[in-house]
Amino acid sequence: MKFVSVCAIAALSLAVPTFAHAQENPAASISLVELQLASEIIDTAYPQGSREPMFMAVSEQMEQQVMASVMQQMGDVPAGARKVIHDWQATVTGQQREILRRHIPAIMQAWAESYANIFSEAELRDILAFVQTDTGRTFLMKSTDVISDPAFASANQAYMDETMALMQDRMPDLISGLVEIAEAQ
Repeated sequence: MKFVSVCAIAALSLAVPTFAHAQENPAASISLVELQLASEIIDTAYPQGSREPMFMAVSEQMEQQVMASVMQQMGDVPAGARKVIHDWQATVTGQQREILRRHIPAIMQAWAESYANIFSEAELRDILAFVQTDTGRTFLMKSTDVISDPAFASANQAYMDETMALMQDRMPDLISGLVEIAEAQ
């Protein structure tokens, strides 16, 4: 049962996209000036050619940390199970990267809309002034590098390991609940 639970956790953890879904569309309340400023911030801070490599690097680092947690939770497993999971993950990762690649333009547009929704016009002007400096561009471009920095990666790995252990411990509750529903139908 432990092996099946870990495999289920692996499938759920590795197949779930890393970006959250918005619950509503706040773009309707954004002024054109705020959206223009936010779009300029995005275009300045994240030039077209840097976007895909940035997203792919973040995705790869997150997948590595999840896989490390999954493999730690597996313990003793049938021969070849680790290879099956690695092969499955490699296939899914390739497919997820293609999906991500297609969604980057919409994500960047939504990022601009989110900035316009979150920050005031005055704040957007200040942020734009900052990102137009070398330090500002560097700061934003490198902010996603934080997740692969050894200090952050270590702290995040400890969090993921504990979370994966919790998910594994709670998997019987999930399975039981789903079985109850299936049997009731």
